[in-house]
Amino acid sequence: PTRPDDDVAAILPVTDFAAQGKCIVLATEQGWIKRTPLDAFERTSSRGLNIANVGEDDTLRWCCLADEGDDVLLGTAGGLATRFRMADLRPTGRTSRGVRSMKLKDGDRIADVSVIPPQADGEGRFLLTLTAGGYGKRVRTDEFSPRGRGGAGIISIKFKDKSGGDRTRCLRAVDADDEVLLVTEQGIIVRQK
Repeated sequence: PTRPDDDVAAILPVTDFAAQGKCIVLATEQGWIKRTPLDAFERTSSRGLNIANVGEDDTLRWCCLADEGDDVLLGTAGGLATRFRMADLRPTGRTSRGVRSMKLKDGDRIADVSVIPPQADGEGRFLLTLTAGGYGKRVRTDEFSPRGRGGAGIISIKFKDKSGGDRTRCLRAVDADDEVLLVTEQGIIVRQK
């Protein structure tokens, strides 16, 4: 069981902790990100391990399994996104806080994190951005070319509601023939091609 003041952020199925080149990428809402080799978690106790120092006003939200050759894609609630190579994210120990993934504007936060394999660029591969209001946009993955870590990002979506009520909810890599299931907080599911 977890502590009363803590929630589960992610579950990762792992079969081989000694796999060459595998790592875990952790990211927080305030834009901190870190990469730790998977073998650092081979030996754990029933009490668990401290895997990141998270600031008081921050929350660890994403934990992804990745390869050294992958790219990391981050989207902010304010509609910006950045993509950088895993090589730009140096491996750190279990207890470090990590490094800044991107510059966030005041009041903005990270909305989603995805790991993109190198073969994701090309015909039929897209990035899908969805807002909390149900609007979406699909662009080719190569339009989000890798940049340096720590930048401000580029516009991933412009919002219809100019009053600031809509926010980015999801930013994912999809194939041209994928169908998407959108699930609302009230339990409604919509199927979209």
